[in-house]
Amino acid sequence: ERRGKDVLDLTAAECMTRDAKTIAAGEFAITALAIMEEKKITSLVVVDGARKLEGIVHLHDLWGTEMV
Repeated sequence: ERRGKDVLDLTAAECMTRDAKTIAAGEFAITALAIMEEKKITSLVVVDGARKLEGIVHLHDLWGTEMV
């Protein structure tokens, strides 16, 4: 519960998104963009076939492409 707490007293775990949206590492960037637009979010957690963290793709990462 983070409501009413001072931001300086919060841990990363208290601030994190627990049900983060994911995308497979082999998916195309255009798919990531479509998911972000559909879910109205700015980043996706990139996972491998075992759902192990590979990284994060952020909308800013796509700005340098011709997609955005």
